[in-house]
Amino acid sequence: MTALALLNQKFPVADVIAGTKCERAIKWELTIGDDLKPKWTHSIVCVSIEKTPFAKGSCRTAHKLKDWSQPDQGLVGKFSTNKKTTRDSYFTDVLMQTFCAKWAEKFNEAKPPKPITFLPSYVYELIDHPPPYPVCGGEPFIEGDYKKHNNNSGYVSSDARNTPQSFSHFSYELSNHELLIVDIQGVNDFYTDPQIHTKSGEGFGEGNLGETGFHKFLQTHKCNPVCDFLKLKPINQSKKALLRGTLPVVQLMDFHDAIGLNGNGSGPKNNYDMNYFRNGGGAQQPISLDDEEKMLQEQLERIRAQQQQKSKPSPPLVKQPSGNNLHKQAPASPSSPSSKPVPQIVKTPSQSNVVNKSSPVSPPKENHSNVKLEQDNINNNINNSSSSNSSSINSSSVSSSSSSSSTTNAAPISIQVRNSPPPQQPIQPSSASSSSSSNVPTPESTSTSSMEQTPDRSEFEKWDLTTIKNIDTVRGLQSECITGDSLRLYSGSNDGQIGIWDAVELKHVTNIKAHGKSIRSIIKRPGFEQNVLTAGADSMVKEWDINTQQTVKEIKESNEVNTIYIQDNLLYTGCNDKTVKVWDMRSYECVKTLSGHTRAIKSVCAMGNLLFSGSNDQQIYVWNLATGTILTNFQGHEGWVKTLYAHNNMLYSGSHDETIRVWDLKTTRCVNTIKCKDRVETLHVTNQGIFAGSGDWLQVFSHDKYENLASLNTRSSILCLWRNQNQLFTGSLASNLKVWSWDKM
Repeated sequence: MTALALLNQKFPVADVIAGTKCERAIKWELTIGDDLKPKWTHSIVCVSIEKTPFAKGSCRTAHKLKDWSQPDQGLVGKFSTNKKTTRDSYFTDVLMQTFCAKWAEKFNEAKPPKPITFLPSYVYELIDHPPPYPVCGGEPFIEGDYKKHNNNSGYVSSDARNTPQSFSHFSYELSNHELLIVDIQGVNDFYTDPQIHTKSGEGFGEGNLGETGFHKFLQTHKCNPVCDFLKLKPINQSKKALLRGTLPVVQLMDFHDAIGLNGNGSGPKNNYDMNYFRNGGGAQQPISLDDEEKMLQEQLERIRAQQQQKSKPSPPLVKQPSGNNLHKQAPASPSSPSSKPVPQIVKTPSQSNVVNKSSPVSPPKENHSNVKLEQDNINNNINNSSSSNSSSINSSSVSSSSSSSSTTNAAPISIQVRNSPPPQQPIQPSSASSSSSSNVPTPESTSTSSMEQTPDRSEFEKWDLTTIKNIDTVRGLQSECITGDSLRLYSGSNDGQIGIWDAVELKHVTNIKAHGKSIRSIIKRPGFEQNVLTAGADSMVKEWDINTQQTVKEIKESNEVNTIYIQDNLLYTGCNDKTVKVWDMRSYECVKTLSGHTRAIKSVCAMGNLLFSGSNDQQIYVWNLATGTILTNFQGHEGWVKTLYAHNNMLYSGSHDETIRVWDLKTTRCVNTIKCKDRVETLHVTNQGIFAGSGDWLQVFSHDKYENLASLNTRSSILCLWRNQNQLFTGSLASNLKVWSWDKM
């Protein structure tokens, strides 16, 4: 008799139990002993699964599940929406979550202010279906506000609760830097779906980023009072952080006496542990653990206010002009005795790796008396663009800017109004400008390549972006940046490789080892269809011939290069040394260094004679490329300005403060602030809508009213976007590219 026949004899199919349809399943459970050896056990159970999911993401659907061996416990059944997901991946998830539960026990033994619990998890194989049997994950259903506190690529939630962050730090220190538990999420301090990084990068699924994951965590983690209480080795410790969130009793003893919190019994209940859920209590809503934090924070604010009243009053602040919070700098007049001469451009020797540092530009000074003059200057630049046929700046205009800027009759800045070019692929030079650049070694087909480009469908089609969906996942390598055309995509990975992808057949083609460290930015060179440029953490900028897979030119920067941008024959590099450098692509010489930011540059883009730079100093500078001066700076973001996108006389900026700001270049004002779910890493703007990579979320907003049209959880932090007509590609630290599409109206 076959095994299935024995199974059917012992456990006949049960169609209905207590009036509910059900089916048989093999339930797999995992236990890990003190020796850390996993032991799987299985049993035959009857389950009832609701067909319609109550929650849906881009990778999984969540269904209400009842396990009749524990009829009083509500469960969630999780099914992958990716057809390529293997049976083993479900077991890996359970292994990871159970392993993290052991680490939670160690964490709770240290008696932190709030204990934590990882929910028990199971694998169900539904054996009443034709083989291969469908598989789903299962865990207790928890009512409450589900929050993600951090992820596997360095993201930290804006509220940055102390307990989840300290647990990640705890796992890193107590494992002697051998592993790190991240992706902490759940309801209150009941966690699920974690990710483990290991030093070797082996095991625990594709989300294990190895030492890269360690590095991402160490970059963004800030030690808090719980880290201090547990005596963990400090990482980016902030004095401010030691007075916020959950505070250990040792630090709050005086505060507790003053506000009557000692002995009030308001702490978390001890009965909410693994045994509580195994005994069927998980269907109930756990007591909220956030009330104590809120009360403590309110009391701390009152104490700070009392201290400020007792202290000596500070001198009165000078009232700033109302209606505009932009710090602007009007162009210096040559006749003014206080003005500084415009820095001259000093040509460097003809070596590709020499950086010109002789022409730094001072940061903007607050000069509110000249705000109107500066506004008129920018307005004139934009208005002139409508009548200008060739508004792009070329290298000859930069080379002569030092002499032309010394006269009062300098030519006005002209702005090139574009429809929708992505920042990674600027508009190709027109045939007129190409012919004027006599020293550019372009092939004969270059002059016509820009004329033969396929029209952008976003200009004449009407899209229903509410229907956006994941249509494919292409396995390959991790992607921190991406560029491409209608046939090929090129991505840069954190291990220094260029990934080449077929954009038509949606498949990974090959890799090129390009840099010694991670590639931060990649762009195509206009006019050279087979050439791409890459910039990396190894301080190198390289031009590649994709056909031969060989480098054409190299630039050695003085620091890590985070972003590059090309317009005509000029290359702009943004680096950790707080500067933007301008390079002549014909000679690979640095012709100007733009200084002003106080922290690393994360994004640059250009529009005509204007250059925009976003920085970790939370500011956006607007530069006049003809003179090398700062026209104005946009303020308002409260986090790193990670991405910039210029479109139709508007500038869109994405920040780690979880917002997108929309700036009107005609008025230099912020006209809208779009709230996102997580930190914004990348943007793409069309006439139809705004696409944003916001943590694990792909979000789409309408272009006119800035309404949220779609929010899809990709389960891996999105680092780059690329659009080819009505297909969108998203790259992350997961080893794949996700492909998205939508319907036409």
